[in-house]
Amino acid sequence: MKTKPSRIIATVVAGIVGWISILPSPGAAPQREKSSLSREPGAIYFEDFTDKRVELLAIRQDPIYATAQRKRALGVLKKSRKVIVLAMTEKQYMIRGMALHGQVKGWVFPSSLASLDKEFVANLRALYERQKVVEDLIKNHQIALGMTTEEVIASMGKPGRKHSKLDKGGRKDVYDYVTFERIPQYQTRRDAYGNLIRQKYYIKVESGKLSVTFKNEVVQSIEETEGNPLGGDGAKIVPIPIELF
Repeated sequence: MKTKPSRIIATVVAGIVGWISILPSPGAAPQREKSSLSREPGAIYFEDFTDKRVELLAIRQDPIYATAQRKRALGVLKKSRKVIVLAMTEKQYMIRGMALHGQVKGWVFPSSLASLDKEFVANLRALYERQKVVEDLIKNHQIALGMTTEEVIASMGKPGRKHSKLDKGGRKDVYDYVTFERIPQYQTRRDAYGNLIRQKYYIKVESGKLSVTFKNEVVQSIEETEGNPLGGDGAKIVPIPIELF
C-alpha cells in the first residue's frame, strides 16, 4: 500500500464538519449501568448522566400518576417533603417520594415541586442531545472530536498501541489504531443439490493507520499516519461533556 503524507485532521476541537467512518477492532468500553426503571419514550433519565441524587421540595399536594400521560393515579404528593427526581420530559417530572398514603414513584407536574436550577436543566438537555449523537457514532463505528476515551474505545475497540506526550500544555495521551475495510470476494461452489452457485464473502484488508490524541480524556486531534483511512472526510465534532455538579 502506498503511504500518503501524514495529515493532521484537527488540532483543536472547533470548526470542522463531516465524520470519520472506519472498521474498528473488536471491543467496547463499559457503559454507565442503568437501573430497571421502566423507560418513558423521550424522557431524560438522570441516572444516565450523574450518580448524584437530585432532590426537590414538594410545594403542592397534587396527584401522582403512573405514566407521563397521566394515566392511573397512584396517590397525592405530600407537601413540604423532599422527593428524588428520577427523570423529566418537557411537561412532567418522574419522582420517588412520600405521598399521603406512603412511598410512591410516579409522574407529577413541575409546578408541584420547587424549581430545578435553569442552568442544570439546560446542561442536562445538552448532555441528552450529545448522548444521542455519540450513541449513533458508536453504533456506526465512527469517532469525532470531543468524544471521551471511553466512547472512542466503545466505538473502535482497544488501541493497538498507546503512549503519552508531555509538553508545555501538559500531558496528552495518544491511541494508535490500524484500520481495516471489508473487501467483497466471490467463489463458485456446489450446493447440496450439486448445482453451481456463486457465493459472496468478505476479507479484511488494512486501510491505514490512525492516531487519536486525547487531552484531559477528550479527543483533541485525529491524524492519519499511514494511508487514507478516513477517506477524505472531515472530522465531526461533538460537544465536550458538561459537568452537571
